[in-house]
Amino acid sequence: MDVFSIDNEAFRTFLGCSAIVIMKMMFLGPFTARCRTKDKAYVNKEDAQKQGLDVQTSENVERVRRCHLNDLENIPAFLALGAMYLVTNPCVTIAVWHFRLFALTRVLYTVGYLNAIQKLRGVNFLISIGINISMAIQILYNLYF
Repeated sequence: MDVFSIDNEAFRTFLGCSAIVIMKMMFLGPFTARCRTKDKAYVNKEDAQKQGLDVQTSENVERVRRCHLNDLENIPAFLALGAMYLVTNPCVTIAVWHFRLFALTRVLYTVGYLNAIQKLRGVNFLISIGINISMAIQILYNLYF
């Protein structure tokens, strides 16, 4: 069976989980804009002037922005590592759990970050990093050992 076939359960799961985390990441951009409008917190002079305001920041806006930035740092690594990991022909069950757990932890990370629940944010961040590291180690192991 071809690795990149919809008939491959691991690949199918990777596609679904990738779509979930990408959609979640894309949601945070417009959500940041919504928070800026709601809090009247514009960082660009021309945007603030258009509303008759001064440039200012908001903790709510910064929280969403930092969450989005963290996604931009971690999700592309997952997408690249996940595709490379599939090429190594991993155990389907283990691969499926890597992908599902990554998607779940990134969603829970966002919930924790946006609601200021440090423990939920921290634990899920570490788990998602661990999943990426696990895939990277397995890729290297399959290449060189």
